Amino acid sequence: MVSKRLKKNGGRVMVLVLDDARAALGSLGGERLHPRYTPGPSEAMMASLKLHHAQSEQDFADVHALAVTAMGAKIASLEEIKRVDAMTGATIWMVRRNDAVTGFLATLALTAEGVAALADGSFDAASIDEKWVAPLGQPLAGFYCWCYAGKDQVSRGALVLALRTLIDRHFPDLPFFGRDSTEAGARIMRHLGFFPFDSVEHLYWRCANAMQDVAA
Repeated sequence: MVSKRLKKNGGRVMVLVLDDARAALGSLGGERLHPRYTPGPSEAMMASLKLHHAQSEQDFADVHALAVTAMGAKIASLEEIKRVDAMTGATIWMVRRNDAVTGFLATLALTAEGVAALADGSFDAASIDEKWVAPLGQPLAGFYCWCYAGKDQVSRGALVLALRTLIDRHFPDLPFFGRDSTEAGARIMRHLGFFPFDSVEHLYWRCANAMQDVAA
């Protein structure tokens, strides 16, 4: 195996232990049922990260408004966000401060077909195919970081910390994917240790079991 080294802030080096991204992805084992991606444990896990599942029409409206402010016309419609969350039962997670929605994290649980669509470039984040996503309690093959946004630095910091914890502590054996659709998003992915996924344009990924931080 070949180790690719990338210098990070703070005197750390990210070591990517693989020959290539597709080979590393294939070695992870594909779809499987994960004990934390089941009704009950999933909500408890996210609550420990100060995130709560969107429930009401107002919740989704507030989330969509935040997304539009952050990304403008690039964001999926309100109806699409609600449709996708209904397919999985666990996509839209909110931060609340002073009884107001101040941020959200949208993570899509992916089937093997969803991961394959990302790898071959056919995945359309604005129009999610039902076969790409895994409902809560079903086997999954990874996650796609669909979107996140926060009204203030405190909320944004909480979301980044939550995402890091999901990637490196709760699901270290599963790949997480994201796209650099905005420069801010690209900075966050670099900060979280994401790597370009082979030659797929704008696609990045991270899996804690395939990548590790070591001292410089």
